[in-house]
Amino acid sequence: MRVIKNKLLAKRKSQQGFVAFTSLIVISAVTLAIATSVALMGIDHAQGSLSISKNQETLAMTKSCAEEALIRLRNVASYSGGTLNMTAGSCIISISGTGGNKTIDITSNISGPPTYTKSVRLTVKRIDGSINIVSWQEL
Repeated sequence: MRVIKNKLLAKRKSQQGFVAFTSLIVISAVTLAIATSVALMGIDHAQGSLSISKNQETLAMTKSCAEEALIRLRNVASYSGGTLNMTAGSCIISISGTGGNKTIDITSNISGPPTYTKSVRLTVKRIDGSINIVSWQEL
């Protein structure tokens, strides 16, 4: 009888150990899943912030290139565009049109990874050495 009782006690202790071990594994898995989710959310947030920052930087560079194109067009009526290299990237300026009516297409690129690109189209009128912007459109 004593032997049977000892075997039953040993079996219960074995089952309690199994339950404790299983509980530990489940709790560890849940904790790992939560930690992974938090880490991935942080990475997504950082990538979103970088994208916003680079987009603003690209827009600022595009505006600078537009100003440079307007200055050059004001000084030289036959200016037809070109490539401007800057520290962060480059702009391609293309000017078309006849007489005083001109269309200026500007594409700015900031080197990456990834590469950020912004394009704008300006319609301008050149009158007596001054430039009037008729429209500014982001493409």
